[in-house]
Parts: sequence; C-alpha cells; structure tokens
Amino acid sequence: MKITLVNPPPRNEYEKHWARFPVLGLAYVASALRAKGHDVSVLDGKLAGLTSEAIIQRIRMQAPDLVGITCMTVEFPQAKHIAEQVRRSGSMPIVLGGAHVNAVGARVLEECAAVDFACIGEGEHLVCELAHALARAQSVAEVPGLAYRVSGEVRTTAPREYHNDYDSLPFPAWDLFNVGEQIPLLTHRGCPFECNFCGHNSGFKPRYRSSENVLAEIEHVIARFAPSVIRIEDETFGLNLPRTKQILEGILSRGFAGKVRFSAQTRVDRLDAEFVALLKTCGFETLEVGVESGDEGVLKRMGKGIDLRQVERAVQLAKGAQLSVWCKFILGHPYETREALRNTCNFIARLNPDRLSVSIMTPFPGTPIYDMAVRGEGGYRLLSSDWENFDKYGTGALELQDVSLGTLKAYQVACYLMLYLQNRRLLDLARLVLGHQSLVLETLRSLGRSVLAGHRNRVIAPRKVVAAPATLSNVAMPDPTLIRLRQRAATAESDQVLVPTSGRQLRTWSAPGSA
Repeated sequence: MKITLVNPPPRNEYEKHWARFPVLGLAYVASALRAKGHDVSVLDGKLAGLTSEAIIQRIRMQAPDLVGITCMTVEFPQAKHIAEQVRRSGSMPIVLGGAHVNAVGARVLEECAAVDFACIGEGEHLVCELAHALARAQSVAEVPGLAYRVSGEVRTTAPREYHNDYDSLPFPAWDLFNVGEQIPLLTHRGCPFECNFCGHNSGFKPRYRSSENVLAEIEHVIARFAPSVIRIEDETFGLNLPRTKQILEGILSRGFAGKVRFSAQTRVDRLDAEFVALLKTCGFETLEVGVESGDEGVLKRMGKGIDLRQVERAVQLAKGAQLSVWCKFILGHPYETREALRNTCNFIARLNPDRLSVSIMTPFPGTPIYDMAVRGEGGYRLLSSDWENFDKYGTGALELQDVSLGTLKAYQVACYLMLYLQNRRLLDLARLVLGHQSLVLETLRSLGRSVLAGHRNRVIAPRKVVAAPATLSNVAMPDPTLIRLRQRAATAESDQVLVPTSGRQLRTWSAPGSA
C-alpha cells in the first residue's frame, strides 16, 4: 500500500519551542510498515514547517491508500481538521493513533466522523496488520487494539498485548524525517511508578530492549545521521541499573562518547555517585529529573515516591559530576495552596538547576487527575472540555477553587524569575529572554488573558465518572481508571525494580534471568 503518516503542525509558540526533534512513535510505525513492503512517506508538520493546509494539499497530491495521523490530546482538534479535509477530497481510509487515542480509545471515532480507525496501544504491529487487511479487502475485526466502524456503528476489537521482543523491530525510519541535531532513542517502554498526573501511555510493566540492540542503534544513528546529541527518551533511564550500566559500558568500549553527546531523563532516587560519574564519562551532558513540587506534603500526596532531600542530593551529585541539570515542576496539584506554591518557588531558587521547566497541571485523559477533575474532586474546577485547551504551558483547562488559573500562571512566571534573580544569574535570564522572545511574549499574553478572565471563567459542572462494561465489543474503551486496573492486573514480573506503592512501602519486581 501507499501510506502517508502525519504529525500535526505546532499550534503556538510553545509547541514550536518543544518541537525540535522527530516523533519516535511515528518513526517506529514508518519503519515497521516499510519493512513489510509498503511505500511510506511522512508529513511532519513540526520539523518540516508544514501548515495544516499544506499537509492536506500534499495528501491530496500523493493520493495514498491509507492516511495515518498521530496526536497528543491537545493536538486532537488539528488532527480532526486534517482528517475532515482529507475526507472531503476522497474516500481513502484514515487511521488515528498516538497518546490521545491510547487514553480515550474509541471515543475519537465518536468525536470525528472522518476517522475510520483508531489504533489503541502500540502501533508497529497493529498498523501493519491493519494495512495487510485493507490491502486484501479483509475484515479488520480480528486485529487486536483497533476501533472501527460498521454501518456507522463504532466497534472495538480485543485489547492488544504489549510486544515481548523489541529487538525484532526495525530501527526508527529517521531518513523519512527532517532530523536535526538531536535524535531520540528509546531503550525500554513502560513505567511502574504511580504518579497521579501520568497516563502511562506505554503501560506499567517495564519492557526492555537488549543492551546489544540499543548499542547497535546508537552505532547506526551515528554512522547514518551524525547527530550532535542522542536524546534517550526512557521515562526513567536507569530503571534497571545493571542493564543501564551495560549500555553505558558499551558506549565507552565502542568509542561512541567521543562521537556524540547524550542526554537522558531519570528519577532522583535512581542516582548515585557511581551512576552520575559513569554518565559523565560516557558523554552525557544533560540530565532531566521530574521533581514536580517543592512542597513536601504535595509530593507525598501525588504518589511520586520521592522527597525533597533526595532531590537536593541528586542535583548535587549531578552538578558535582559537571552534568547540566534540568529540573521539571508542575503547579496545580490536588488541594495545592498558595503556601505550597510559594514553597515550590523558594525550593527552585535554592536548588538552582541549570535549566527549568514549570508547567500548569493539565487533566489529561487516562490519568487520576482527569478523573478527579471531572468529578470536581481535589479542589479542582474544570474550565474547559475542549481538547485544544488541554495545554500545560498555554491556555489551560484546570484551576483550583482557591487558586485561579491566572494565579497559577503568575506563580509559573515567578518560579523562573526567582531562580535567576535570587541566584544572580542575570546573564542567563537575559539569554533566556532574548533567545526566546516570541515564547516569552506568548507567556505574558497567556498570563494576561487568564488574569483578566478571572471569575468569568465558565466552569464545567462536575460529573460522575462511571466505569464502562468489562467487555470491549461494540462499545467505547473503558473508563481510564478501569484501563489502569486491567494493566496492573496483567503486569507480570519485570527486571528488578523497587516500586513505591500508595502506602509508600516498596515492593520488588523481579524476573528469572533478568539482568
């Protein structure tokens, strides 16, 4: 088949800022389809600088046999617009996938009549099986993880199991993308931790590639694309430390450290002196850590499983190894008070990270925060049901009863100002402002709009979230809470990982023969 894959264009200055490297999921799907003999092209609205209208026009010119569109929650309106315009110009089937579809399931077909199929779960094998069925005019009813239409009725097939052999997947098809200086790489999927703001798009069970397969991809990427930085996209790099150290030792033994720099994200409770020293020796320059809050009580309630003392120790270790530390925070946790927000501002200034990201809590579907928001729990007021407003840096869809969205955004700005001013990093502040003028202006405009809106915000009435039936035939996907419970019930043993439970005790996951 002739297949066109689409990544929607950036909606605003924030998305332009973050859209600096290609989408891993789309690249994996492209390589899997190509390995099956399909003719694949990619229209990446972000990296190629394509508008929605340009993407629509190119699809019309290419006239593919199948169009695939990926989207995050905030991108769904754009994906819907592209699908609707493509549908007007022909009868080519359209399939939607990505994090948003994984969260809401068949609901996307109900919200967009132009979409024929929704891929729920990992897409590499799913899309190949869908393309195989369509090419032979066969029924798709036996393709697991699919939502589809029959005579206008939305149906879903059986849930799709996760892969058990990631080494068998071809490397991402970066030659189809306008790759720049940074290329992402994934060494494992799944996260066993229970942060209440996370939708666990890749599931709870950690599933690993072999260290040899990871090193082979690094060698391939360096030889073929010569990036300046390989950005490891694992949710927690170092989740299984023995295996991670095998990868790092391979980077050293194969001489990759002198050819490319690396960055990764991890948890503060995974870092020790030996680990950060090895990272530095291997050519890692940036380490990202999710801190989320500078208030001890807020950290305990969110289920993150860390404390501020661990954060300070991890940052000190990383800085001591001369790694650049990028700390990430969220404002607007359940029942968060102005005092807790001030504690976060003060903690950031004291921590003094090299880089900082502060976002506003967004109730993404599939998360406990979403469930709380639609019920009106956690002190939350849901301000919008429009997916386009589910933007953690821009518009915003959520506020607290005692802390308005405008106030949250004011604290967001204050976090950055306190970091640079209290640590006398005036030159860094000037570089930030001058280097990102459009982003700074958009932030100030967003703050002004939210402050002016104030009490005029239209609040969405709380509603009861009811779990869907246990069967998956002829219905939309289950309630996100039920999905999480099923995932956890199906989670088998993985490599040794200490996982904090809600009671803050640690349970051990272990698998026979695990590294």
